[in-house]
Amino acid sequence: MKTKYIYKLLIGLCVILSASCKKESANIFNMFDDVTVTFNNSDPRCVTDYKVINEKEEVWIDFTINSAKEDMYSYVFEVSAGTAQATRYTIAITNPSQRRSFSTIIKLPNSAFPAAAIRDGKQSYRICALNEKGVFIGDGYKKVTVDVNPSFMIYANRDIYLPDTVAKSLPSFFSVADATGYNYTSAVANAGKIDFGIYRKPGSNSTVQTPTWVVNLYSPSVATNPLTVYDISGFSPKRTTKFSQPVTGQANAFLTTAISGSSIEILAKARAITFNETTQTTPANGLAAGNAVFFLTPEGKYGMIYINAVTSDLQKRPFINVSIKLQR
Repeated sequence: MKTKYIYKLLIGLCVILSASCKKESANIFNMFDDVTVTFNNSDPRCVTDYKVINEKEEVWIDFTINSAKEDMYSYVFEVSAGTAQATRYTIAITNPSQRRSFSTIIKLPNSAFPAAAIRDGKQSYRICALNEKGVFIGDGYKKVTVDVNPSFMIYANRDIYLPDTVAKSLPSFFSVADATGYNYTSAVANAGKIDFGIYRKPGSNSTVQTPTWVVNLYSPSVATNPLTVYDISGFSPKRTTKFSQPVTGQANAFLTTAISGSSIEILAKARAITFNETTQTTPANGLAAGNAVFFLTPEGKYGMIYINAVTSDLQKRPFINVSIKLQR
């Protein structure tokens, strides 16, 4: 009986000691309540929570940020899209009278915030306050999201074969509108869709001992057919898509700059898009991996053809693999 009493006494002491040692930890969901952010609706262009727009529309982020207990010396404008790491811009609050309440309007597009460029899909924006030491003191637990309607089409990994001049059965002609390849026979039957064909010729540095090949493209409306074994005189109607000469080193431009219809147009207009064919004479400057050709369709749509690879299939038939972005 005595043993049972001592056991109960020990349990009671443990409970008391446990209670006395209990420590309250900070709660991330309320530890920054001193800062509030309000997204104002001062103009139809403002986004206050979630907004769907077209690619060329302007967006305003009109906000007021308040700090109840601590002075704000700067704020962070944070931009995030998808799973990519967020981009942050830090802007100083220089007026001492605005240390506890600061308001401004960020108008997009804005060259000061390149990562915040209007682009297809969803992109979110957040405002954070920093104290004198540059330490985060709150964001009001808020953000706004802009959802941009699709402004361009993307077609990935399309194979375009070099011509087989005997059977003429390989798809060496291409339509940028539907990203479809056509062999010679089907190209004749679908002439109104064909934007270009491809062919290769010996490079200027080619020798018998070390042959090299340059891949180029040509439009059905070219003045002189560079591949006479394919008679394109009967193509009707002939599309008049215009092309630039190949531009080297375009991987980054294709992946991270050509992110909307207007950005594709800006990239394209920086080139001379006046050619019915590309006329390169060395392999590296032709339709080679990493290069791109910009184009303008008869309908007035700008686009970009990026060369992923120049290779051969298991039957040793050479082809180029391309990805295409085209304005809607």
